Amino acid sequence: AMPATDRASFERDVVARAERFARDALASNDGSHDLWHVERVRASAVALARLEGANAFVCELAALLHDVDDWKYARGDGAKSRARTFLEDSCADVDAATRETVLDVCARIGFKSELEKAEKSKAADEEESVEFRCVQDADRLDAIGAIGIGRTFCFGGARGNPMHVPGVPPMVDVTAARYEAAHRDETRPNTTINHFHEKLFRLRGLMKTASGRARAERRHATMVEFVERFHREWDGDE
Repeated sequence: AMPATDRASFERDVVARAERFARDALASNDGSHDLWHVERVRASAVALARLEGANAFVCELAALLHDVDDWKYARGDGAKSRARTFLEDSCADVDAATRETVLDVCARIGFKSELEKAEKSKAADEEESVEFRCVQDADRLDAIGAIGIGRTFCFGGARGNPMHVPGVPPMVDVTAARYEAAHRDETRPNTTINHFHEKLFRLRGLMKTASGRARAERRHATMVEFVERFHREWDGDE
């Protein structure tokens, strides 16, 4: 085994490679899924890892790579994951088990993946590592609260979506297929306010670590208060 000081130095070097790769991979994304988002998720994931007894190196690496293959930003350049290519080509000195754990986190972290899994099996979280739970919770914490509000309007604005359309209610019974289709549907307005009901308000109940659940409470309340206030102002009810 590598001495602890050498190990720490090696891990810092690998993380620096992942930082550079993520910066390039996300350079053209809008501000909702940019490098700043990844940096916030990384900080939260490492903090949760320490509280939950997870491997902080795995969490940090997965957090840095978690959005490079996001389907919402797919560039249509083939099926092979960019995260896998990076780990195989630039991190061959990282053991294969660690690389696969990181890729597993990246592949399953998203809300759509969770919906797909829930449709297949109710015993959804049995095979999830503590590292997966920490990184997924960190990503979800960045999707709620004040920053979550900012990110969802940023994403909607980048896509040209309306903030709110009276008479267009949120989808009920959101499935993975319907969630993905809504992002591509030209006939039905995909409004930012509906996104709170369809996804963001559900995230508090989907947190998987005790530390993540505790952090989600305040952020959830911030969003609920915001949406209530938004509707009051929209309706001219001061």
